[in-house]
Amino acid sequence: MAHRILRDHDADGWERSDFPIVCESCLGDNPYVRMTKSEYDKECKICTRPFTVFRWRPGRDARYKKTEICQTCCKLKNVCQVCLLDLEYGLPVQARDTALNISTHDSIPKSDVNREYFAEEHDRKTRAGLDYESSFGKMRPNDTILKLQRTTPYYKRNRAHVCSFFIRGECTRGDECPYRHEMPETGELSQQNIKDRYYGVNDPVAMKLLGKAGEMGTLESPDDESIKTLYVGGLNSRILEQDLRDQFYAYGEIESIRVLAEKACAFVTYTTREGAEKAAQELSNRLVVNGQRLKLMWGRPQAPRPDQDGSNQQGGVAAHSGLLPRTI
Repeated sequence: MAHRILRDHDADGWERSDFPIVCESCLGDNPYVRMTKSEYDKECKICTRPFTVFRWRPGRDARYKKTEICQTCCKLKNVCQVCLLDLEYGLPVQARDTALNISTHDSIPKSDVNREYFAEEHDRKTRAGLDYESSFGKMRPNDTILKLQRTTPYYKRNRAHVCSFFIRGECTRGDECPYRHEMPETGELSQQNIKDRYYGVNDPVAMKLLGKAGEMGTLESPDDESIKTLYVGGLNSRILEQDLRDQFYAYGEIESIRVLAEKACAFVTYTTREGAEKAAQELSNRLVVNGQRLKLMWGRPQAPRPDQDGSNQQGGVAAHSGLLPRTI
């Protein structure tokens, strides 16, 4: 859509900003990022208004990334300016809105004139100190959103594109080629559209995540009533025993917590079976400690080893003391 060229850019609602609104994955793991800033360089792919474009390289082996939408459209949906994923949960708009029961399909106009006017009105409200009329910050996270949320950055998304010459078998640069030498993925995930991602309709990534959430079942309790131990897997060096105790103590009295750092796991034993069942029900598929998603399963007594000479009964009893994760 053509824009009027005015001397006063504020009169036309053009956006000027000093830093982009991006997620941690798009920003990259390098703490020293060099960015280029170009005012009014591109049109926003949603509202078509000129905006300030930032371009940077998030990592040594990553491709250059740039902002795709303006900050006004970004704030309306609470998404990253580059990947258009939710800034809080790291999910597509369709998956987030479905999980939180938010209906935003008709909140932003689709026509060019109405969409531009809608964005400019919200931009004026922001400059006047008024908050956006959105419900994203007012919705409490539920079980579905906690199961699907991404708790750690996904830097694999910043990889270089696939080399088109390699696909045709014509690339002669070998290891010096800055693009990936592998065949591209096919199927629904390869058919992604930026506007469908923003408006939350027909998004194949969101449909895949929602289908995955439906397959996640609850943690079934074992038949053996004497089992009161839960297995916690996926620990790292930043997770201490006190961190686990802070997560599990609310569901019942804890008898002991045994952390096996060399195996990156821990065993939490309750004094009662009711406490263990309540913790398994509340924390299954949504246990996050210090930003790390952990795996939760029931423990079970280790199978006793047969005594070869049949005389050492004490050793047979000791074999039951170990705990292993229960397979569900």
